[in-house]
Amino acid sequence: MLKNFALFISILLSNTAFSQNIKSVADYENLIKHYRYLKPDSAVYLSQKALNFARSKGDSNGVATILLQQGMIDDNNGKFEDSEKKYQHSLEIFNSLNFKKGIASSLIRIGVVKLRNGNYDKAIGDFLSALKNSESIKDNFGLMEANYNISWAYLDQNKFALALQYLKTAESYNLKIPFSNISLNIYNHFGVIYSYYNDFKTAEYYLRKGLQLSQKPEYQGLNINLLNNLAGVYSKQGLTGQAIKLQEEALARSRKIGNYLRELQSLLALSKTYTNTDPKKAISYLNQAVLLARAKEVPRQEIRFLQSLSNLYKSQGQYKEALETKDRQYVLADSFFYKKMSQNIEKLKTEYELSKSNARIKELSYINNRRQLELKNSVLYRNITLAGISVLLIILVLLYKQNQLKNKSNQEINRKNASLKKLLEEKEWLVKEVHHRVKNNLQIVVSLLDTQAKYLNNKEAIEAIDESAHRMQAMSLIHQKLYQGEDASIVNMEAYLGELTDYLKDSFSQSKNIQFKKLFDPLELDIVQAIPLGLIVNEAVTNSIKHAFDGNENNSICVALSGMENEHIILEIYDNGKGLPPDFNLETCNSMGIHLIKGLAQQIEGALTFENKGGLYIKVDFVADTNLTFSSRKEVFGEFLTQ
Repeated sequence: MLKNFALFISILLSNTAFSQNIKSVADYENLIKHYRYLKPDSAVYLSQKALNFARSKGDSNGVATILLQQGMIDDNNGKFEDSEKKYQHSLEIFNSLNFKKGIASSLIRIGVVKLRNGNYDKAIGDFLSALKNSESIKDNFGLMEANYNISWAYLDQNKFALALQYLKTAESYNLKIPFSNISLNIYNHFGVIYSYYNDFKTAEYYLRKGLQLSQKPEYQGLNINLLNNLAGVYSKQGLTGQAIKLQEEALARSRKIGNYLRELQSLLALSKTYTNTDPKKAISYLNQAVLLARAKEVPRQEIRFLQSLSNLYKSQGQYKEALETKDRQYVLADSFFYKKMSQNIEKLKTEYELSKSNARIKELSYINNRRQLELKNSVLYRNITLAGISVLLIILVLLYKQNQLKNKSNQEINRKNASLKKLLEEKEWLVKEVHHRVKNNLQIVVSLLDTQAKYLNNKEAIEAIDESAHRMQAMSLIHQKLYQGEDASIVNMEAYLGELTDYLKDSFSQSKNIQFKKLFDPLELDIVQAIPLGLIVNEAVTNSIKHAFDGNENNSICVALSGMENEHIILEIYDNGKGLPPDFNLETCNSMGIHLIKGLAQQIEGALTFENKGGLYIKVDFVADTNLTFSSRKEVFGEFLTQ
């Protein structure tokens, strides 16, 4: 009671202090922006005062402007449904006024709500509509804001290249206009994207620039975001102490300004940082996040944190706690989604009944008017009826002719479609024939190389010819798979790598007693990526067979191809041989095989890793160019590394 009374007095004092200086909606808007993070309750009070002020002045533009501010206050409190209603209301007003700048601002805010709910396509659609409105009036701020939000939508989907493209466009407009909160958002997202690309120096530059410019009270929410993302940069570099210090500062600030969404963000960041070094603290922070989300009645957030907490319990062997947490997650998810579904059904039923009632009222009104018209002027009604029949006959004749033309057009379209289908089949056959002939030509080259090797006495020359033959065979297998399959441009990697590995195994002497292990997910790749991948396997396996083993028993080579989330694919080759020399340096190595592997990895834009793990371990991480279908990833080397 005392706390509420003190808050009321504080609001009254604030209102008294500023009321004499408020002369317009713009004055109210600036005050609301100032208090939105500093004192949210004061911002709510002032926004209602501003709304009443705008209505009393008959200022529709001002009403819509304050509705946007009220929506952003709801956003900060996680009341996304309430905020979207206010944004839609402001959009209706701006549309009625044909105020392009206001329309663009409302579309941006509506898109942000959809983005936060995971409706990325609809969100991007709203952002593009806002961009179009801003382009029509050449509004640099609107162009910057729209491009930034499109970048945000792609960033949320981990489409970093597209996100960076739109973010750079947003920055180009930012340089032309005065500083704003969007400027801070741009610096924040530059930090996130460059951190993903491991360009930590550039990431830290942008994040620190944003921190320096976000010290004002109205920028506190963004300041907390910047702190947490800078901590993420330090964490990725192994600077755990510095990361935790920043995250604890972000947590303290979020609690100070009473912004529970930023507090949840900071708690999650701390739990991730502590996961590997102090799991108990990580669990503690996640429990705090769960309790806060429950207290604020945001089930989506609570479900998310319960899932993370269950996984953490499981990783620590606390299976009972993990199971209890998972049960709570499922119960909450069922309750939340079924409740929302029931609300939607009731809403639709109400709207349906209302529309039926309105339709019935219109129907009765129409019948009554028609009867009155018939009584007043039966002759006119008869004439209208005859005219209507005449018009109907004309329409029927026109429809008949149009139908004839349509049938004729359909016949022509079907004829052309049949012709196109035939041409497509012929093209597909020709492509397969090309692949067949390429495969045969490569086989001839392999045979010629084998024949040439028999007439050579120089060991190095023979080895060079053998390696060339293996590379030719790797490409030959690709073309064989293409002309045998239904699609002449897609390669079944499970079958292809399996045959390639078997070929390499059979091509070398078995005196080294090498055991091969193959672990391939059922993936399909375009030929542009399949050929470099096959050549990488050829080079790596050939290198292991020739150089990794010194006559030991139980020699093993494992080749694995695994599909990950977001269309990432990982190729791993591992042997238990003697591994890399102590002075090995990937950048300065002069080996032809290593240079080939590096060049092929760059060709598919993959991240290449060489490591010693009880033998040589090679890893290539890249993104597929096609839509993939695969089962969940195997624990590729779990059993192998324990042998």
